[in-house]
Amino acid sequence: MMWRTLVICLFYASSAATPADVAQTYPRSRGGTSFPPTEWALAPIVAIGEVSNSASYGEQTVDHLPYPMAPRVHKLYWCQADFHLTAVVKGELHAPRKYLWASGMPGCDLYGHDPELATGRYRTRAWFLREEGMFLRPLFDYGAHHFVGLCAKWEEGAPLPARRRLGAMLLTPEANCEPLDYYADYLLGTAGDLACEVLSRAECFGRIRSLARSENAALRAAACLYLKGQQQATCE
Repeated sequence: MMWRTLVICLFYASSAATPADVAQTYPRSRGGTSFPPTEWALAPIVAIGEVSNSASYGEQTVDHLPYPMAPRVHKLYWCQADFHLTAVVKGELHAPRKYLWASGMPGCDLYGHDPELATGRYRTRAWFLREEGMFLRPLFDYGAHHFVGLCAKWEEGAPLPARRRLGAMLLTPEANCEPLDYYADYLLGTAGDLACEVLSRAECFGRIRSLARSENAALRAAACLYLKGQQQATCE
């Protein structure tokens, strides 16, 4: 896939404890730069769900946080929330867990709620997760995506097993948040590579060939261009 040419950056934060930190212990924070197809490959767990009851878990003084964290940041703001599981798409998740993450900015909102923005219109979120002790943790605390979102509700997707349902929804323009011309760019930029990681090669390319027959010229062109960029894939 195209994403395999990307360079993955993974960093662990060093920390310097202060008296205020001693009463609280924190996991080691992780920062990285990657895109959703890469995060899918790296994440031990991908799950459909929502978070609620976000609250502060504490503040940690840190030094020398590497890129992608800004050099001026010397405090991590830790937050926790209840994770409400809808479906497991990849890996296994047995027991309810608190979701714990760190940020270089105060406040525990993981995403905006403005309906004018796509993140405020998401009805389905697929989270890139790992387990650490008693917590569910993001693959990366900062510098990457905690989840990918869709505007359709999970139950509105095709009645398929969870993994295939997610892949099919990624390749269903109506399940996404943007007009077709914008979805065409999303197909080339993220949705195609991610869907082809989630689905089998045959099913993914078959669904993209269907998009290549769309009445929308931009989507037809994007789907055909994506297929031509793959080895031995054609638009027909």
